Amino acid sequence: MTKIRPATRADLPAVVSLIARLQADPAHHIGFFGYTEEEIADELAGVEPDWHEGAVVAVASSGGLRGVLSTDVNPELGRAWLYGPHVDVPSGHPAAPQAWHTTADALFHAALKFPHMTGITDLNLYGHVEHRQLGEFADRHGFTKDKPTRIFTLAGAQLRSLLAQDTEKVEALPADGSLNEQFTVLLERCFPNRTSTAEQLLNGKHSIAVLRQADGRLAGFAAGYSQEIEHYVDYVAVEPDMRCVGVGRQVVRGLISRLDAENGARRQAAAVVAVDNQASAGMFTRLGFGVELELVSYRRKP
Repeated sequence: MTKIRPATRADLPAVVSLIARLQADPAHHIGFFGYTEEEIADELAGVEPDWHEGAVVAVASSGGLRGVLSTDVNPELGRAWLYGPHVDVPSGHPAAPQAWHTTADALFHAALKFPHMTGITDLNLYGHVEHRQLGEFADRHGFTKDKPTRIFTLAGAQLRSLLAQDTEKVEALPADGSLNEQFTVLLERCFPNRTSTAEQLLNGKHSIAVLRQADGRLAGFAAGYSQEIEHYVDYVAVEPDMRCVGVGRQVVRGLISRLDAENGARRQAAAVVAVDNQASAGMFTRLGFGVELELVSYRRKP
């Protein structure tokens, strides 16, 4: 018998251990997390409110953890991201697929009852392309499959080489707000399905690196932040008349250098690129990034 209950802070070690074990298998991999316990704990630490306040767990009658689903809500966008469901079906279980889906459904319905999920109708899932059970779960609950995305990473000597390159022309977004309107317009035009508002990027944890045109207008920007083990490039946008001249590469180099200077060295840099976005894929490849894995998102909205 499996019991579904709200998570507590004390569940964290068992949750991190369970997720790390499942993440190693593409058939159970969820895209919001890395592979190691360190990476997973870091990702959970960034969830607001505290991860356990928006998470539910499945516990076996023996007391062992069998599953977890946590939520991350952006009320200004009316969107929620579901981190999971992670379900650990015991080896040799006579009805493994059915047990997985039964537990996943129970976690999902329990998570929807959290107060911070009230009125949130735009829901998002993200997992490995080989995670077939997540695809079946998404289809059963009315989620629509989106195009796959590729995770690009840069580490080791190639990351050090990038950090050594000249970024003199790239600057931080001016504190006087003189480029804020141009930044907002470019962000909203290039990212209609963005996960953060312009205001959240301007006033939150993101660092923003910009490059100006000769007349002082915005040519392009890159926005991102540092996690425990990596610098993450979240958004890159270039004005149409400034494309194909290296603006994207310059602002990405500038952003990673700025993150490294502000937050200290990290093991790698990472970015997510849609599988059909050849321009961005080419840009990151020329910067030395390589494809680590391929994921797919699912979305349910009114």
